[in-house]
Amino acid sequence: MAIKIIVSNKLKFKVKGTIKDEEGRDQPFDFTLTCTRLDQDQIKAKLGPNADDTSVVDFMLEVIEDWQGVRDAEDKPMAFTEAAYRELCRIPGVSVVAFRTYLAEVGAKEKN
Repeated sequence: MAIKIIVSNKLKFKVKGTIKDEEGRDQPFDFTLTCTRLDQDQIKAKLGPNADDTSVVDFMLEVIEDWQGVRDAEDKPMAFTEAAYRELCRIPGVSVVAFRTYLAEVGAKEKN
């Protein structure tokens, strides 16, 4: 099958990870992001040469359009907003997991 030079400008993917509980056990989590697909040049331009945790959150806020699977303290589904995403990213590591997953999912992958 041939590859087209143009791909969809949106993508949807699952972000997965674990967080330790009070007993030291890994508790899995996942949520789904719907994002705008940027090309390699756009990604480089938005990140700049000195990317850090703050710029990663800002980068993701520019590309995220929606999410599913994020719940509040009362276990109710949360709507995607900038404030809600920033709150989620206060959990150490979540912003990096989401960003790395975006970078892995936005481009081509080797098929086995």
